[in-house]
Amino acid sequence: MTNENDNGINGIKTEWHTLSTDQVETGLNTSSTSGLSTSEVHERQSIYGFNELAAKGAPAWIKILLRQLMDAMNWIFLVFAVASYYLNDYATGSMLVVITVLNLYLSFSQEYAAEQTLAALRNLSSPMAEVIRDGKHIQIESRELVPGDLLLIKEGDSVAADARLTFVSNLEADEALLTGESIPVAKTTAAIENPNEPLGDRTNLVYSSTVISKGRGQGIVTATGMKTEVGKVATKLNEADDGDTTNLQKQLNKMYIALMGAAVVCVIVVLASVKFNINYDIGMYSMTAAMSVLPAGLTTVMTVTLVMGGKEMTKQKAVVRKLKCLETLGSVTNIFSDKTGTLTLARMVVVRFWTWEQGFFYVQSNGIAPVGNIFPSGDLDTSHLGDEKLTAIDTTPGSSDMTPALQKLVECSALCNMSSIHRRAPADADLALERKTSGDTITSERDNELSDSDCLDDWVASGAPTEVALQVFAHKFSMGKPDLLAQGWTVLQEYQFDSTIKRMSTLCMKNNDLVVFTKGAAERVVPLCSSFTSEDQRQNVLRTVDQLASKGLRVMALAYRSLAMQAEGATALPREDLESSLTFVGLTGIYDPPRPETKTAVDEAHRAGISVHMLTGDHEITATAIAKEINIIDEKAMSAATIRALVMTGTQFDAMTDDEIDQLEQLPLVVARCSPQTKVKMIQASKRRQNVSAMTGDGVNDSPSLRIADVGIAMGKNGSDVAKQASDIILTDDNFATIIRAIAEGRRIYQNMQRFLMYYWICLAAGAIVILVALVLRDPSGRSVAPMSTLQMILIYIGITFPASSLSIQPASKTIMLEPPRPPNENLFSKEILLDTSFYSLVYAIMLCISFFVPVFALSHGRGVIGVDCDSHYEPDGCAPLYRSRASLLVTFLLLSLVTMVHCRSYRTPEWTIGGIKRIVKSRVFIGTLLFDIAALVLFMYVPKANIDGFSQLGISWEWGMDIGLTVVFIAVGDVYKTIKNKTMKPLVRSVNLIQLQAGDEKV
Repeated sequence: MTNENDNGINGIKTEWHTLSTDQVETGLNTSSTSGLSTSEVHERQSIYGFNELAAKGAPAWIKILLRQLMDAMNWIFLVFAVASYYLNDYATGSMLVVITVLNLYLSFSQEYAAEQTLAALRNLSSPMAEVIRDGKHIQIESRELVPGDLLLIKEGDSVAADARLTFVSNLEADEALLTGESIPVAKTTAAIENPNEPLGDRTNLVYSSTVISKGRGQGIVTATGMKTEVGKVATKLNEADDGDTTNLQKQLNKMYIALMGAAVVCVIVVLASVKFNINYDIGMYSMTAAMSVLPAGLTTVMTVTLVMGGKEMTKQKAVVRKLKCLETLGSVTNIFSDKTGTLTLARMVVVRFWTWEQGFFYVQSNGIAPVGNIFPSGDLDTSHLGDEKLTAIDTTPGSSDMTPALQKLVECSALCNMSSIHRRAPADADLALERKTSGDTITSERDNELSDSDCLDDWVASGAPTEVALQVFAHKFSMGKPDLLAQGWTVLQEYQFDSTIKRMSTLCMKNNDLVVFTKGAAERVVPLCSSFTSEDQRQNVLRTVDQLASKGLRVMALAYRSLAMQAEGATALPREDLESSLTFVGLTGIYDPPRPETKTAVDEAHRAGISVHMLTGDHEITATAIAKEINIIDEKAMSAATIRALVMTGTQFDAMTDDEIDQLEQLPLVVARCSPQTKVKMIQASKRRQNVSAMTGDGVNDSPSLRIADVGIAMGKNGSDVAKQASDIILTDDNFATIIRAIAEGRRIYQNMQRFLMYYWICLAAGAIVILVALVLRDPSGRSVAPMSTLQMILIYIGITFPASSLSIQPASKTIMLEPPRPPNENLFSKEILLDTSFYSLVYAIMLCISFFVPVFALSHGRGVIGVDCDSHYEPDGCAPLYRSRASLLVTFLLLSLVTMVHCRSYRTPEWTIGGIKRIVKSRVFIGTLLFDIAALVLFMYVPKANIDGFSQLGISWEWGMDIGLTVVFIAVGDVYKTIKNKTMKPLVRSVNLIQLQAGDEKV
């Protein structure tokens, strides 16, 4: 970090608010037009470090290690190890110490890796900053800012560093985080004389972590990291990890406690069976009984599974900010989505415009490339365009085709606009564009709209999609904003778009003539126009709006007003006075094509039992047309009356009381002219219906609805920092189809966790049942005899770990998006899972009992256990039957654990079919675990010393056949059980084409 003191840089004092912009520029050795150079940035980063606050508390690895040391499971194993040493069983004691250390290491390494992954995921959603460097407008991570950077800020941004403002346009900042003042502060650029001015009154500064609530601006960064005002007082609201414990993890923690209680009960039962007359054999028996119900490392594995699931979702272009949402995704019943950029491409183009004198025009489009001819079309009917040879109008400024009304329409499009476009590289793209626009005839309206792939790489746009479309439109007349500014036009004042009044205006001047340009929603702009001579004219305009909207076009009304006053007087007028007595000039129809994958994604959501709602600022007719195109509204299945009931405007919905909304048969599928307040009201209405809702948003005003939604989804490309911070998930591609993929991934994660836990429960419950049932078996001295040794139990732990892990990363089933949403209050173990667990555990336990009791009686000629204290004093004649029976039990346990893994892959689909066996043979986990189990069994059953002194077992012969036979029986019973369930239980899926599923159609 810097060695400079707090008095400033290069001797300039740090009371930046008292300095003029020129002084700040000189003091920080930067430029207010081109910013810093790349070399200067690197040099300053080496001096000042990254723009981030110092980490609080102990390093992450220490916290994770302490968490693992607090894990009761590790201490239980250590207690068992001490008990083994006390009983002079050094082999078991040493093995338990090794297992404890290994479990500690694996748990620590896995959770540390998971924390690193989670940190990486959070970095993906970290705030970005827009700067000018080397004269170029670029976007960087906020942490890369340095003093002297030229920072650009706009509504919705979280300010990345302290900065001295050099330009503002209606800029206001919410500084409650720093000053406690809840009212946004209007910003200026003028220097302030008082060096001791309170922070909240330094209106020419913006502070790190405060939020831009209105307008836009530009400033020179004066402080970063811990040198910012927020850094000095350490009050930055860091994103907290605490409280991100999922309901699933909470249920697991309760289960953990319950299992520990069960372990204590097992120990007491074993000891009570011998009236607490304890010796070595009984001590080891009670230890084995306790271990049989303790799942080592379960919570760590679950945490890792969740984090890895979040990492997998990142590949699907959905960045998870909060782990809680992973399990909530599987319960989502309603998706409330924006239209522009989410359901559509946000590649807006003006394809139609209308003026009062000349009627409709068709605009040939090439994306954001300002190339394309303009054709008078008379009306909106495009069916004749392929037959008639239409001549393009002359768009040259001053030509006879450029009527005064058309001139004003284009000027309004260019000057009432804050976007910009420029060519990335003037390569030979003209040839491609010429091929697209050659000739003066047209054939199809939409064929040309989407044929812009060759042009997009050459042109770069900055600004809102709607404004970019209008700017491109103006450039086609050689009257883009740069052209008009070069001709003498000056923008004196900007009145930015407001979602409540749905319009924006600019006050412009040329040759001392003042003009107000206004654009916005027709129903908000037309009433402000005084140029209509009759109400019929006004209604004619509104009918034309409906005509354009019926084609799925976003309609913008444009108007202007000439002012006969001085500039100083005009800028002092209230906005409502300027936006009055306007002259109407025309309408533009902007087409934003739906994403190609949107309709498929909407259909997939419907099949998954999820209702899709579109909340948009568009005209009601436009919104309805797009909703029909992407199948949110199904014209074939819905009557006209039903469609009318399911389409509302924001004004209509907001006017309804909660009771009236609750009485609606269904929440509206389309809400047009929607405001942020409408979104909040919609989420609240959805919650009252016990729905689980996902809400998308991108603006600063969307943050309330994102916060109260069950899953808040922010846009990564066009979303504001405030929206991102309020969200649970960030879409890096702003694509609706990504939401559906995220829901499918959330369902997969939850389903795999259920299967993974069911597998653990089946294996542990079966082992516990056998150990407790074996209490009926006594040696000649009347003492209980353990059916398994402690080391055998440890080997079983190892043997079931890999199959369990494979279940946690299993691919999604083909029917996962055909199943209805999971009830949010559903217990971790549903009725069917409890039924499966009980059934498989019981059958598993029966197989284990047969594998143990048959040899122990067969080899002893029906006498059972004939040796006394076999674990501490092995005698070949008396203890061999018991030792071989234990080996037989171990073989069956490990083989059945693999079969159980396969059974747990699905609830009702038989897995041991020909196709299933092929998949099993290809499974690396199954084959690898099988080979490991066979190697371990051979090693520990047939190698002297290891078998008797270590695992208290002996090699088997004919028992192999019995154990394999029991395995085959278990396979058959499991598949028959699934077949019976399929015929007797309610189907899991809503509707499914079984032929497609059997054919392996992944789209289903």
